[in-house]
Amino acid sequence: MSNSDSEAIRLERVSKRYRVREGRPALAESLYRRVIGSGAPAKEVWALRDVSFSVVRGESLGLVGSNGAGKSTLLKVIAGIATSTTGRVDVRGRVCTQLDLGAGFHPYLTGRENVFLQGTILGMSNRSLRDLFPRIIEFAGLDGAIDRQLWTYSSGMIARLGFAVAAHVAFEILLLDEAISAGDSRFRRRCEDTLHRFRASGGTLIIVSHATENLRALCDRGLWLDDGRVRGWGPAREIFDRYEEWEHRNRAPRAGDKP
Repeated sequence: MSNSDSEAIRLERVSKRYRVREGRPALAESLYRRVIGSGAPAKEVWALRDVSFSVVRGESLGLVGSNGAGKSTLLKVIAGIATSTTGRVDVRGRVCTQLDLGAGFHPYLTGRENVFLQGTILGMSNRSLRDLFPRIIEFAGLDGAIDRQLWTYSSGMIARLGFAVAAHVAFEILLLDEAISAGDSRFRRRCEDTLHRFRASGGTLIIVSHATENLRALCDRGLWLDDGRVRGWGPAREIFDRYEEWEHRNRAPRAGDKP
């Protein structure tokens, strides 16, 4: 089998550009600009620049970088939620994404109703959802709150429910953005156990987290993004060590720090 045949994900010179306008004009002014076709030119923001890498089937990749480095945008491009401006993206296998845990949930539906909503979005049948429902709720630890409307949940509870649904979906590639930082220590252990089983079964994982200690335990390789560009790519521990050293050197001093 060639390397290309074993790859689950390949990106070749991928860049992503957004166009944004400064300020937020009033509605009347915005409509006027649309009618007459005038207004301030849009500013170009490049969230990704010339990003290339590949992930083979069964491999786990950890993404690190400071806020705004392009990590979430990269996951969205891989998931097909966002389209790259330039470059090529190849993804082979069924993808499950948890980029914003609870995305797709409805605040005025109950937790129970949202489980069926999210499960359907992820491609599960009503029958399989009914069969798996007790396990999903046990995993999330939300027995006492499952029939409350979602707007009464804390952000941590929503994140736990989102990951619990995703953990019971059949897929080959899993994209996670800060998922395992949600909830208490017991829930995080359940998440980590689930991810280890997913890896052992041959699943491909790409995960974003600021908790590099978790990434070290889960990932084979690391990718360090800085201002949308690849700054480091290679064995996980090597990349995470380099990133932590850079982050320590560039951390803004806090009140009480010794000179």
